[in-house]
Amino acid sequence: MLRSIKLLLLFVILALIIVGCASPTVEPTKAPPPASSSSSAASVASSVSSAVPTSVPASTSAPTVAATSPTAATKAPEPTKAPAPTVAPTAAGAQPVRGGIAVIATDSDPDQLNPGFTTSYNIGDIGSKIFNGLIWLDPNWVPQPQLAESWTISSDAKVYTFKLRSGVTWHDGKPFTSADVKYSFDEILLKLHPRTKGLAARISTLAAPDAQTVVFTLKDPYAPFMLGLTVFDAPILPKHLYDGQGDVTKNPANLKPIGTGPFKFSEWNKGSTIKLVRNENYFEKGLPYLDGLVYQIIPQAANRSTALETGEVDYVVDFYFPKTDVKRLESTGKFVVKRGQGAPAIEFMMFNTRSKALATKEARQAIAMVIDRKRIVDQAMNGIARVGFGPFGDGFKWLVNPDAGYDKLYPLNVAKAKSTLDAAGVTAGADGSRGTLRLIVDTARGPHVTAAQIIKENLKEIGFNVDVQPLERSVMIQKVFLDWDYDLTLQSFVSSGDPAIGYHRLYLTATTKAQFTNQTGYTNPAVDDLFTKAATTPNQADRAGFYKNAQTILAADLSSIVLFDDEGVDFASKKLNGLFSGIESRDRFDLVWMSK
Repeated sequence: MLRSIKLLLLFVILALIIVGCASPTVEPTKAPPPASSSSSAASVASSVSSAVPTSVPASTSAPTVAATSPTAATKAPEPTKAPAPTVAPTAAGAQPVRGGIAVIATDSDPDQLNPGFTTSYNIGDIGSKIFNGLIWLDPNWVPQPQLAESWTISSDAKVYTFKLRSGVTWHDGKPFTSADVKYSFDEILLKLHPRTKGLAARISTLAAPDAQTVVFTLKDPYAPFMLGLTVFDAPILPKHLYDGQGDVTKNPANLKPIGTGPFKFSEWNKGSTIKLVRNENYFEKGLPYLDGLVYQIIPQAANRSTALETGEVDYVVDFYFPKTDVKRLESTGKFVVKRGQGAPAIEFMMFNTRSKALATKEARQAIAMVIDRKRIVDQAMNGIARVGFGPFGDGFKWLVNPDAGYDKLYPLNVAKAKSTLDAAGVTAGADGSRGTLRLIVDTARGPHVTAAQIIKENLKEIGFNVDVQPLERSVMIQKVFLDWDYDLTLQSFVSSGDPAIGYHRLYLTATTKAQFTNQTGYTNPAVDDLFTKAATTPNQADRAGFYKNAQTILAADLSSIVLFDDEGVDFASKKLNGLFSGIESRDRFDLVWMSK
């Protein structure tokens, strides 16, 4: 009996040894090498380092730059981070392959294709594939090399020296040099770009001491300086096509752009498609993977999601996607889906303070008392947004002033709104009408059209007839920003990672007429001064103090009212891999590839 038990134990021990030998040792998950950074959208979401191409030397990485900075305080503060992107993984071990044409949905014909003097979303979308910035931003907001291969920052955080890549050429074969960078900033970006022209007052000198070097010397440290050097805020344009050619905004090159980017402009069929082809001489060797991109112009929002379902298009970025279809398409599991806003972004209503009925802050406050922002989020955005908190929204948690919230200052109250209007001299006639207000919206922005109808109903309660005017984008831009021919308008601004870059322009005094800037007629020197201090102060806590004071003023003056903060949802075909390599969903399409 004892011998039988011993034999049984021996067999058990042998069996355990055999099983252990048959099971391989589990190794830690390794980050994919940079060259395969685009092997799947999932790998990009989980590993930031994988988005850096192999051709970028390690010495040019952002940590090196950070080491040259005197203190952590000089770094731009991180914006509130969106939820980690949720994406559908590709097959394990899938490697990038060349070839294929990706079809991207857009909403309308842009008025031109030069992103150097506009922040129009579709121009930035297309232009980001044709042009480059000095840097790009990875999913952790870390600057990565693009046209600049490396940079250093002086100990006082005022001098930024960029070494440019050598051997880069424009799509027409002309060499790219520091002269292009200097010209782009001096003559276009610092004069015309809605977000970047604010730098003009902060730059002391901009020098190009040799063909491969550019030196920015700032008057004072400027916390978000590096964040504003991407293709979306500072695209570098060809000096040889613009210098001495008259009005930049009317240059023929704006319709047939020449860039240094991964894709070249091919053709534009108005009302139908804009086609780009691979730049075979792109400075990132082996990139782009795709043969080309086709932007399919689809004016109706519902038709864009239908086109994605039927396979007519491969990608619909959040800006163009109808929110009413998000939950249904997401539930199918058939698409790559990214949830989360890269950079905080707000949707708002601007008041033309030149209009008689809107000239006083009391009248504008009365209107705020009846606009149902929650209903707008629920119905226009299908719940996929956050109700606007105050003058900057709530995307940057570190600067929010709890005492400047709209709900606290202007709770819904029709009776009080009416009495406030009466006191402000905006009285109702015998028929109860206080007049007509023209509300202009971009006809291709479905949520804005819906929101406008809700606002129309809201304002009817206090005696205003609202004439909603959905206009094609180029017409809307002309009437609102250049002609001031409106009373109310719905717009949206992306922050680009810092309020100084993206949000100041909503309230800063405008000295010229320019697209996507403060063209409300509102001016307040106290606000301008607080913004200047907030932008040049390196310490985040001090910056927050300036911003909180500004919000107190802005919430009272109410030249614009934030309706909601965006919460992005991007959709793509599972054929596309390598999406979302940068903080911006439209960025780094040179890393996108298509499964066969």
